[in-house]
Amino acid sequence: MATKLLVTKVWIEEGCIVCDACENAAPDVFEVQDETCVIRPEALDAEFNKPRSQSIVDAAEECPVDVIKFETVAVEVADAQPVGQGEAESDVEVPAPTPPKQAAKAPASAPPPVPPAKAPAKPRPQPAVAAASAPATADGDLSIQELLKAAASRGGSAGLAKKNVLSPQTVESWNRKKPDELPADARLAKVFEEARKSAKEPDKKRRSVTGGAALTLGWVAFGGGAGISIGPALGRFMMPNVLEEPDPRIRVGKLQKYVEMQPGEVNEDYKPEGVWMIREEGRIAALSIICTHLGCIPNWLPNDRKFKCPCHGSGYKFNGINFEGPTPRPLERFRVLVNGGMVVVDKSKKYQYELGQWDMPGSYLDV
Repeated sequence: MATKLLVTKVWIEEGCIVCDACENAAPDVFEVQDETCVIRPEALDAEFNKPRSQSIVDAAEECPVDVIKFETVAVEVADAQPVGQGEAESDVEVPAPTPPKQAAKAPASAPPPVPPAKAPAKPRPQPAVAAASAPATADGDLSIQELLKAAASRGGSAGLAKKNVLSPQTVESWNRKKPDELPADARLAKVFEEARKSAKEPDKKRRSVTGGAALTLGWVAFGGGAGISIGPALGRFMMPNVLEEPDPRIRVGKLQKYVEMQPGEVNEDYKPEGVWMIREEGRIAALSIICTHLGCIPNWLPNDRKFKCPCHGSGYKFNGINFEGPTPRPLERFRVLVNGGMVVVDKSKKYQYELGQWDMPGSYLDV
């Protein structure tokens, strides 16, 4: 007679991650729901669980978060006696439970449990996923990585996406099925995966077209910008290096206009061009409007018949002679001439009173 430990009670503690491992190992004992896995009502009976001891143990071992717990009882069976669902007694491998909740509860009338005789056990197939341990990284420690690997190996979006030789056989078979033949979570994951693929295809085409157009426009813009920036510089380099200045000569009207003025009058029509035209006895002249003190522009006060600088109070008579304020010398005069009946003021030539230049030809016109 041999003594074996058979499962009489099984339950799930808190912390289930709904990885489908338990239902795949023992579908008649466990049921996967939206938020957790539960024990089916039939599995609340000890006699129902005993023939399924091996599948319950497998589910507990494959649970990545170790929340499946069970209790066992020692039963003496004949060496050749089958143990439910066509499994031989020697095929049931129940490890000796170490947690208190898994301690074997023997009937009061039964003798103390006897360690099971060592019988040759069938070699259990190992998962195809390599148990290569990854070093702990900043994204998570080793235990979390192993937990996620175990959870993904049973299905879900991670399992469907992993289509290499290391994928479990169940996942590979699910990849070949239609969505309506898959469990709820795997069906939803596959629908999302197909939708993602179809959404990426036109996006790739659009990116290739827009990328080519953007590259072409970029080169056109670069060529245009280079032509705009280099063209004027090249043209300026090829042109003669001539300093461009405004014409210093100003046409200030016909001579008859100034002949009709009374001596002592000032014409301010060309003040924006920097010139005051004045009438003296028998002559006309062109005064500069720049104060000889610090370069301000005086104002003509007709009632006082003088120029008054608003900056520092310098004063000039109508003919430009200074008589008050800090100014050190009279206003300057420009060259004046007649061309075709028009009076022309040449600002490139100046005459200064203190140098005796106001009597020089060109500093005035006889009228």
